[in-house]
Amino acid sequence: MLLSPIGLAVDQLDTPALLLDLDAFEANVRTMADHFRSRSVSWRPHAKAFKSPAIAHALARAGAIGVTVAKVSEAEVMAGAGIRDILVAHLVVGPSKVARLAALQRQAEVKATVDHPDHLAPMAAAAREAGVEVGVLVDVDLGMGRNGVRSVDDAVSLSRRVADTPGLRFDGLMGYEGHTLFIPDQHTKRLAIGEAIGRLVEAKEAVEEAGLPCRIVSAGGTGSYQYTADIPGLTELQAGGGVFACRYYTEVCRVVGHRPAISVLATVVGRPTPSLAILDIGRKSISDYQTPPVLLDYPSSTVIGLSAEHVKVELGADDRLSIGDRVRVVPGYSDFTFVLHDRILACRGGRVEAVWPLLGRGMLQ
Repeated sequence: MLLSPIGLAVDQLDTPALLLDLDAFEANVRTMADHFRSRSVSWRPHAKAFKSPAIAHALARAGAIGVTVAKVSEAEVMAGAGIRDILVAHLVVGPSKVARLAALQRQAEVKATVDHPDHLAPMAAAAREAGVEVGVLVDVDLGMGRNGVRSVDDAVSLSRRVADTPGLRFDGLMGYEGHTLFIPDQHTKRLAIGEAIGRLVEAKEAVEEAGLPCRIVSAGGTGSYQYTADIPGLTELQAGGGVFACRYYTEVCRVVGHRPAISVLATVVGRPTPSLAILDIGRKSISDYQTPPVLLDYPSSTVIGLSAEHVKVELGADDRLSIGDRVRVVPGYSDFTFVLHDRILACRGGRVEAVWPLLGRGMLQ
């Protein structure tokens, strides 16, 4: 069993270690919470971004209404830790999963999503057998071509079938404008987001015209939230990873006003040439998805390669690193970094203030 690092200076920690800068994290949380609050949109952050009930509770204290998750097993972790409003934004299919979804209703309000009539009967049967009711959102495809009904008529038809199915409760609609995240021109991006969310709002209006109350209209991720939140008709957004401000969001998705809060502490273990440093981290501890990691305190140095256990750094002209030195490395993508670690060390003023287990790690079912 690991001894607690609480109270230790960051320089005393063994590496690799996943770090959270609490000052930057709390600033990012305020930025997001204020953005949603000023637009009268609720915040349901996606817990796939952080895997930690402790972080979910921190966001709830800032105003989040609950969490979004990707898997029933993640919902079980969050419900077991006292999170009471959960959306599984992934299709729940199979006897085990629908039975577990039904059982969860006694711990929390755990809603599910559907996009096909065949999803309804098994979920409803599990709910009736457990003596509960499962809230359901109909997923609408906003342009990703992945999950979701493909037309407004299909959204109305499926919503009506949900409402008419004993054991299920029609709660509303959801969609995800993820295909817009990488658009570099911000005017073009705003227009694309508006077009995508327009499909969801159109579906909402049609469902309501059919006589079905649509109390939830859920959408949005961190890469689009600063535009999506401005669109009337949505009731909640699912952006979560922005509280960490990894390079994926700040550089690729061009999210502004956020400070890097997550890093992986690494040790310089090799100096094979005067301009090259080797770190004791690699793809088993940090993600380079979409964009390479960067050294937080050495911006003129460049990560030029990752392997399983090593990172190669081309040193800037004025940067001096010796074997044994510690460096903080901001990941390319926080989501893919969290799943590589069992815990995150929350730090302030150069010392560890809290240790938060990533209890949702490995919850894939």
